[in-house]
Amino acid sequence: YGDGVVPHGLGVTYGMISSSYAAEKLGIMSAEDRAEHDELCWLLLRRWPLPEPKPSAETVLALAMRDSKRGLAGEADDEISDVLLRKMGDIVPTATNNLSKFPCSLVFEWLVDMGFPSQRETAEGQVQQG
Repeated sequence: YGDGVVPHGLGVTYGMISSSYAAEKLGIMSAEDRAEHDELCWLLLRRWPLPEPKPSAETVLALAMRDSKRGLAGEADDEISDVLLRKMGDIVPTATNNLSKFPCSLVFEWLVDMGFPSQRETAEGQVQQG
């Protein structure tokens, strides 16, 4: 969306559910703990849905890859970093301001799951890897 379109606190909260998606996919957070975490986040997010039309998943990922925290965790070009939880209140500690790096493809998958359009979708609606 770019600066000023979505209030910062809402953007942070969407980032929290993106990171819980990644944590579950990486085996750090259980499905049950993710559901509990995300339900709390959705109490806020349901009140202020994202503006339509949504930008592409590629655009949002490109913006996320330019986040001010980028580089603190020594991410490779295909990685992103954020604070990951095992469950609510149980942060995965790191020496890099509690930022854990993980494949940015997980953020892309989450964006597509959230309904952001993608230029990488096949006719079957599946995301192509790569």
